[in-house]
Amino acid sequence: MDDKKTAGKILQEISLSLDSFTKETAFPGLLGGYTGAALFFAYYYQLTGKKKYLQKVHQLLERSVQDMGETALPLSHCSGIAGMVWNIQHLIKAGFVNEDGMDDVFEEVDEVLGQQMLNALQEGQHDFLHQGLGIALYFLERDPHPQAKHYLTALVSTLESTAVKTADGISWQDHLTGLGGRPAGEVTFNMGLAHGVPAIISILAMIHHKGIAPAHTSDLIRKGISWILKAENSPEEGLTALYPVLTDVSHQPLTGKQSRLGWCYGDLGIATMLLNAGVSLQDNTYQEKALQIFHHTLSHRNSKNSNVHDACLCHGSAGIAHIYRRAWLQTKDPSLLTGATYWLQETFQMNTHKDAPAGFRFYGKDAYENSYGILEGVAGIGLALMAAIDEDTDPLWDRCILLC
Repeated sequence: MDDKKTAGKILQEISLSLDSFTKETAFPGLLGGYTGAALFFAYYYQLTGKKKYLQKVHQLLERSVQDMGETALPLSHCSGIAGMVWNIQHLIKAGFVNEDGMDDVFEEVDEVLGQQMLNALQEGQHDFLHQGLGIALYFLERDPHPQAKHYLTALVSTLESTAVKTADGISWQDHLTGLGGRPAGEVTFNMGLAHGVPAIISILAMIHHKGIAPAHTSDLIRKGISWILKAENSPEEGLTALYPVLTDVSHQPLTGKQSRLGWCYGDLGIATMLLNAGVSLQDNTYQEKALQIFHHTLSHRNSKNSNVHDACLCHGSAGIAHIYRRAWLQTKDPSLLTGATYWLQETFQMNTHKDAPAGFRFYGKDAYENSYGILEGVAGIGLALMAAIDEDTDPLWDRCILLC
């Protein structure tokens, strides 16, 4: 199979479906709305050189700015203003968009987003996608602006004050994930990159890499990683996952020891966090542990035992392929490229749904549905396919899901 030819055909179909989607939908948002399509079209322009795709980027960003001024929107990273302005910042820095006239937009949202981030985190709303933590990505992209440094420094102090101290290190309580049938008031800790402690450590590693509050971030990262590593499952016949989804403070799994293979939950998110933290701290022990986890997944997980039902970035085959590819770009470990190739082939087998965008559907609540966004839909699948066939371009778009 010619991967570039196959991916190229799929990308053409995704482009057409996103063109229709952005004309029909009124819902903005980076990871689920039309705003995220601008990210796809920007990198598709870079791949193809066709200016019509760059024009589409500009049109979608103008529409995003207009919606931010005229529509009541949430402030979150996933579906709100934080993700939208992160997208604009990213596209400016990547050279797709001219920054002229955009300063006013950023200055208008700086204080609103900064205060929302700090207030939410102070109240324990640590969720990356939907609560306070994800807003930090905007300020990380805004750096070196003074406001960015101010709010990121304050974020570190806030996370320090909200951390739960234990004999094994520190962690941060989960206040979002509801567990039916559990005792009222039970303290839980989320082990997923989408909503939990690995996301907090990933953000702290990015801040440390910027040279902001380095002593405090180093201490929080190391103590947080110490706590996470203590949650590793003991070997057990039939158990393929190293880390559970949710635990209590003493690391007892609350929903079983098994976790899926994907971006949102499971071993790949923890390995990615360790790899990036190791780079930021220049600590090879974390990078070595990351590779051990990656190698475990390569040896023990496949399409039959990983709870993979679609191709999405969140918990599907394209997301898994891209995580392995990103880790390979950082380490050049050939086994990671082998894993990326395996899951790319699985992705090519997923576009079998008639009357679906490019043949792909997202597996939601016990049913398949059409989805167009970055996290669950074809925009994200397309970005992963471009990264797979364009070895000359660093897929920096994946910073929006904490992969670099």
